Amino acid sequence: MTRLSDEDLNKVECALAEAHRSRQEPVLSADWACDVMRDIRQETAGRGHAMPTTGIARIVWQGAAAAAALALILCATALIDTSRDPVELTALLSDELEAGAPLVE
Repeated sequence: MTRLSDEDLNKVECALAEAHRSRQEPVLSADWACDVMRDIRQETAGRGHAMPTTGIARIVWQGAAAAAALALILCATALIDTSRDPVELTALLSDELEAGAPLVE
């Protein structure tokens, strides 16, 4: 990279300042603004039709919360209820308990 003298730097600075002052703003018509606003309204209206799934999503999340609460209650009950034999609790949780079959041979 070549070093520029102070005079060359001043010329570059003046040229950039002049280019900045002489730039023109884009001319936007009223039709263009109306078109943009119409596009925005159409976009937001299109998204409104995709929202009916939020009811289903809410039901799924509520069901998941209820299932988690039920699992927590079941685990807490199993931990607190120490009067039962651990084998019997295991059999109850695994659904292998039969009415007439002995748990231990």
